[in-house]
Amino acid sequence: MPANLTPEYLEAEKRFRLAKTGPEKMQALEVMLAVIPKHKGTEKLQADIKRRLSKLRGEMQKKGGPQRAYLFSVDRQGAGQVALVGPPNFGKSSLLAALTHALPEVADYPFSTRRPLPGMMAFENIKIQLVDLPPIAPEQTEGWVYSIIRNADLLMLVLDLLADDLLEQADMLFAELEKARILPGDWPSQREPDGQGFWRKRALLIGNKAEGEGARENGKALVELYGARIPFLAVSARTGEGLGEVPAKTFQLLEIVRIYTKTPGKEPSFEEPVVLERGSTILEVASSIHKDFRHHLKYARIWGQGKFDGQRVERDYLVQDGDVVELHL
Repeated sequence: MPANLTPEYLEAEKRFRLAKTGPEKMQALEVMLAVIPKHKGTEKLQADIKRRLSKLRGEMQKKGGPQRAYLFSVDRQGAGQVALVGPPNFGKSSLLAALTHALPEVADYPFSTRRPLPGMMAFENIKIQLVDLPPIAPEQTEGWVYSIIRNADLLMLVLDLLADDLLEQADMLFAELEKARILPGDWPSQREPDGQGFWRKRALLIGNKAEGEGARENGKALVELYGARIPFLAVSARTGEGLGEVPAKTFQLLEIVRIYTKTPGKEPSFEEPVVLERGSTILEVASSIHKDFRHHLKYARIWGQGKFDGQRVERDYLVQDGDVVELHL
């Protein structure tokens, strides 16, 4: 029987061949074992990977090194990275499928998501990366899941509006995140821990299954409990209700701006904007295009709302979403 190895497996196998350290090799092998198709044609290959893992763990244990590396990481793509976070079987995978072209395993049993699955959500002329993660549950969530959450630009906390224990599950979710030193709220996301060792992350609370009976009342209870801390949207991954609001709200909460560049005498292209954090300057626009531009930039001309066409601005000028910038070196 043919193995029919997936591109994900082949990429992990390539990383294993190129790995130079024990943890790097272990991480690649664990990914290979997680994503390899499980059928008779791969039984020998699975056994070989397990043998290599066992041998490598033994060698690392003798050397006093770590016995386990992070299983997964997700390279950031698009205009921002959003982690889908929620209790078991609360609809994260269905939401990812409804908002992107990703094809997660959607099942009516808990813990069907075992590894991170990214997908790209469109908002106007940009793409935003959504990452579906294994569920959060006491004593069952591996450390690498929290590592991805800490690295994300925004958290999308997904709850089931039809769950009998909705408020208890919401409390559990926030408690487990706090144990992992993660504080979701309506504040800027931090890439490093604060003075108390907490990662503060901007979040959006999503109430899924808004189409069901009782969902509206449960949503109001959820807002009363957490609405002052986190913005809330009620949606239905099944019917599409409310999904149209998610991309725009996500863009707003990411606090980013889209900047378009042009060369003198030519029209700008509006297809691939430069995406920067809100509060960025003309100098940061120049640096994002080419690192040498930072040193050679003299001034810029700008077109945008509330400005006259071709207005000359200096290097420290704060750009706004939709500005067209012409750099002069």
